[in-house]
Amino acid sequence: EKEQMVRLIKKLTLNIELPLVIDTTEADVLEAALSIYPGRALINSVSLEGGRGAKIDKVLPLAARYGAAVIAMTIDEEGMAHTAERKVAIAERIAQIARDEYGIPAEALVFDVLTFPITTGQEELRHSAIETLAGIRLVKQRIPGCFTTLGVSNLSFGVAPHARAALNSVFLYHAVAAGLDTAIINPAHVTPYAEIDPEQRELCEDLIFARREDALARFIAYFEQHTAGNDSEREDPTAGMTVDQRLHWKILHRKKEGIEHDIDQAVDERLQAIGLRLSDPAAAARDEQGASPQGRAAVEVLNNVLLPAMKEVGDLFGAGQLILPFVLQSAEAMKKAVARLETYLDRVEGASKAKVVLATVYGDVHDIGKNLVNTILSNNGYTVYDLGKQVPINTIIEKAVEVQADAIGLSALLVSTSKQMPLCVQELHRRGLRIPVLVGGAAINRQYGQRITFVDEEEPYPAGVFYCKDAFEGLETMDRLSDPAIREQFIEQTIREAANVLHRRVTGRVALAELGEASRATADGARSAVRTDVPVPVPPFWGWRATSRIWLKDVVECLDRNSLYRLQWGAKNAKGAEWERLRAEFDQKVREFIAEA
Repeated sequence: EKEQMVRLIKKLTLNIELPLVIDTTEADVLEAALSIYPGRALINSVSLEGGRGAKIDKVLPLAARYGAAVIAMTIDEEGMAHTAERKVAIAERIAQIARDEYGIPAEALVFDVLTFPITTGQEELRHSAIETLAGIRLVKQRIPGCFTTLGVSNLSFGVAPHARAALNSVFLYHAVAAGLDTAIINPAHVTPYAEIDPEQRELCEDLIFARREDALARFIAYFEQHTAGNDSEREDPTAGMTVDQRLHWKILHRKKEGIEHDIDQAVDERLQAIGLRLSDPAAAARDEQGASPQGRAAVEVLNNVLLPAMKEVGDLFGAGQLILPFVLQSAEAMKKAVARLETYLDRVEGASKAKVVLATVYGDVHDIGKNLVNTILSNNGYTVYDLGKQVPINTIIEKAVEVQADAIGLSALLVSTSKQMPLCVQELHRRGLRIPVLVGGAAINRQYGQRITFVDEEEPYPAGVFYCKDAFEGLETMDRLSDPAIREQFIEQTIREAANVLHRRVTGRVALAELGEASRATADGARSAVRTDVPVPVPPFWGWRATSRIWLKDVVECLDRNSLYRLQWGAKNAKGAEWERLRAEFDQKVREFIAEA
């Protein structure tokens, strides 16, 4: 086994950039694999089954030595955990052992809180899904920084494939909302929550949340009557739609088949409205402004059909009803449609809106988000130079200078690699370059973007640093930067907002030589014209003092509680009433901490 494992890992690492999951029951095989693996592996798995000596004390030393992450099952000497409280109790035991005895942080632990079939009719498993969802929430809350995973399809064991697909899809949606980070699924068998038939959704949720005594019977009866191959499910869902509606539906539902023909028809219909057809020479003839009727028709299809469809995809993603793989599939359909549309666009008038250099910063190999930004910007008229991942600062800047870029986009998933972003801004400033920098990725937030706007304590980077929480905000930012009428005002406003934050939290004063008299007045002690509804803080003393202790109650009001609760205390995906409930619960915890301190 050791020889085969080593040979296999050597072959896989030549072509696969994603982390490998190493699964073996033999410690010597695991060590041989980890010792030659060039990246950070994920070990499957550890638990407390059979006591510590059975596995955990053999695997964790190797994970610590080679920097691997570990999947941890909520199983102990008594067996698999069925209730939320037992799940989190076992997870806390494993986390404590990992931290205290082996120095493994919570960030290296991926907890599988287990789920069990709710489709077998066993009374003791009726509330399994509820306990699993509660277990995810508790683990994320009590072990800040850890990750979670689930074998989602375990929930639906024993029923027909099309019934399993519906139940798994609904359960996945609720698990992600509870804080699930990764899922073991077949993506071909998952449907976005928003696309599931409302009746099916209700049946699935009745079963998942045990809302009715007859929930299982009604679920089985429905899917026996509505089989995967019946006539209603084979009907074309776009039948009766106009071509514009069909294009919108295909992008929203990630269907690339036939989309090029639909583009041709959409352009042709607009030409027929003015008495022309695609086959007419006059359709491609340019007028005095260098534009052709078919070019104008193509732009109208882009602006009125394709972009609104992609915006709806973005809205669903933001609402948590569409997971990232589906967004990427919609982007691929959009890309195919735009490629066809470009054959009608007038090249003379087709100068791009702006040139953007994109890169994932040095040390970071994650590029899914960056690739989505590339697709969205490219589809909206921008020329994008994608440099890939792990790109050094010099390479980024040299490419931007070479192509005379209008903006630079930087992405980072890891906190450690996000430190490359301020270095890039500082180097641009040192060279006297004035290229706006867009930053984004899971490792950073808006406050981070505002901090790195300043190359030192009081001097801002004149071209501005713009935090974009997702690809769609990146598009909105580029649209503003590309509009000469509002560009300078937008840059100035962004720097002023950053200065305002730093004025309150860091320096106590702002010196912005390039931002006009109002900013300079602030540095001289006068009120800033930017905000007049915030009292000027009065320091408790001037000069410096030495202190032996800083009291928690004195600094707690300076905490960014939104970031604390979402990024550290496990409320990352909470929304609406769930977020309000968690925020109230966490606020109470903060008050208790202060009282104890």
